[in-house]
Amino acid sequence: MPTNVYVANDLSDGLSASTQISPGLSSDYWSAPSGSTSLPTGGGQTELYWIDRNEGITDHDTWTVTSTVTIGGSPVLLQIQLVGTFASSDITAQIVANGNGTGWQANDTQLKFVASDGLTYNVTASYVSDGSYNDVVFAVSQLQDTILPQIDHVVVLMMENRSLDNLLGWIYPSGTTPAQVLPAGSSPTYDGLNSSLSNTDPSVNNGQPVYVSNGTTDWAEGSTTISEWFVPSPDPGEEFDHVTTQISNDMGGFLTDYVTQQTGTPAEQIMQCYSVAQLPIISTLATSFAVSDAWFCSVPSQTWPNRGFVQTGSSDGNINNNYLPWDITTVFDVFGANNLSWMVYNDGTLQSLTKTMFLGQYLGNKTNFSGISEFQAACAQPTGAPANQKLPAFSFVEPNFGVIGNDESYHPPHDVRPGEQFLATIYTAIQQSPYRDNILFIVLFDEHGGTYDHVEPPSGAQPPAPGAVSSSENFTFDRFGVRVPAIIVSSWVTPGTVFRSNTAVPLDHTSVLATLRDWQGLSGAFAANLPSPRIAAAPNLAFVLSETEAQSWPTLPTPPASLAVIPEPDDSEPLNSVQQSVLLGASGIAAGRPLTAAETHAARARLRTHGDGRAFLMALQPHLPLR
Repeated sequence: MPTNVYVANDLSDGLSASTQISPGLSSDYWSAPSGSTSLPTGGGQTELYWIDRNEGITDHDTWTVTSTVTIGGSPVLLQIQLVGTFASSDITAQIVANGNGTGWQANDTQLKFVASDGLTYNVTASYVSDGSYNDVVFAVSQLQDTILPQIDHVVVLMMENRSLDNLLGWIYPSGTTPAQVLPAGSSPTYDGLNSSLSNTDPSVNNGQPVYVSNGTTDWAEGSTTISEWFVPSPDPGEEFDHVTTQISNDMGGFLTDYVTQQTGTPAEQIMQCYSVAQLPIISTLATSFAVSDAWFCSVPSQTWPNRGFVQTGSSDGNINNNYLPWDITTVFDVFGANNLSWMVYNDGTLQSLTKTMFLGQYLGNKTNFSGISEFQAACAQPTGAPANQKLPAFSFVEPNFGVIGNDESYHPPHDVRPGEQFLATIYTAIQQSPYRDNILFIVLFDEHGGTYDHVEPPSGAQPPAPGAVSSSENFTFDRFGVRVPAIIVSSWVTPGTVFRSNTAVPLDHTSVLATLRDWQGLSGAFAANLPSPRIAAAPNLAFVLSETEAQSWPTLPTPPASLAVIPEPDDSEPLNSVQQSVLLGASGIAAGRPLTAAETHAARARLRTHGDGRAFLMALQPHLPLR
């Protein structure tokens, strides 16, 4: 029985293909086309050739059929490979253009490329069932109205629970200005901190103002000391009601809210913000590439809702962290359905928070979840390596959240130095990549986590879908959350850029989704599968990549400490809600199903401290490691 190979030409001009096979094969076993095959316009399928899947294809031998098509002035190879087996043959397809290829793929695949005429084209290879053997259809189309033709890979690293002021408030001291602001004509100064900003509370500092500080300090807590690297400690409130208090009175409620969180700990520390000297890694990236001083998290609340917005455009009506897995369509689903590669990379031995949040969808998925060493290996591939050996089209990267090992997410009250080290690890892997000019790297924080910021979140946000109203708080998602750090790293960014939205709609996490949509020409797929009005309204990020020639990437300074000297949390330290989530997800993976609501409630009651977490993991040990 044969496999038939077709081409569907959706371009406005006709194409032609010449086909060869290696090694030679008798015309008894394939159609052996001579000369060129005309491929008319209109999107209809034209047969290139047929090839028998068993007759003439001997055991263990390999045949490669190459059809060469010139698209936009660039030669493109449409290739089929058969490897003989005992009873038949295995088939794979590959697309190669401008020296870049997909690698041999047994599943549907695609390649986007910029041709010699400067236009962006998309070529797909799809397997279509036809009796005993699949046929293969190569489809050629031009990507209309797409953005970022110089980008082949988007990498998003999302950290945890810090405001823009808390980490990057002092990167442009008074009297200094960025090299460029975007959009042009917007404020020429960075909206960071100044020494006049303060909060007051009657129970703190005799009711006198507590001013922001340039740098954190050690704090005495009874007979112990809170190190400067752990400020603020304990963890500030991050739930919806806490954030509502914090942003009240013109952002004057942080001190008052923190008084309710701390017990014997100086509340003044909530007004301390890290200096550039303390955080050399994230500060260097912010001033060497593009940093936003007006990027707001999507929800004035916790981690799960905000991560939901960056991956789905919604939190499905959840306003606070929800420990039961969500069952809504994600951007990963849309990419997969459109033959676009994606991967979630996370550090540590446990599964990613993404898998935890969408456990019902991704429990058995071992293909799209991997570790940081695999991320580094993909970055290190040469420019001409097959696409399946390089980074996927979209990578979502997560740090170790500190259940096993140090927390690398910057989440208070953990030491910020492992976060600096992890950020340096990811940046360096990309900076040293031979194909870094084709990578867009976005560094984000999911929410502010209760840490101080002086800019009030704007109202008027478009509702999400699904879940436009929170049943628990009757919140309609019409207010954005607090500002968070957002850094765009790319060869095509002007060093020293500060950017804000170039539309009337503020930047929030759904701008990542709007960028992915417009980059890959997925307007129809998003409208059908990710129809959230928040995504539809969000500005994309193409305007930030304003350079026409690739810029250099700096080598980072040395992070402020070695991980070897940073102790893990002791058994009495509380687990934060993210750490509890990861443990509950690990339990679900070990059980082979998501936990029920009753099981989740019972497990949460047992998971109060890191000591509880370590005991919990011991019971799961036979089922580890988990990814």
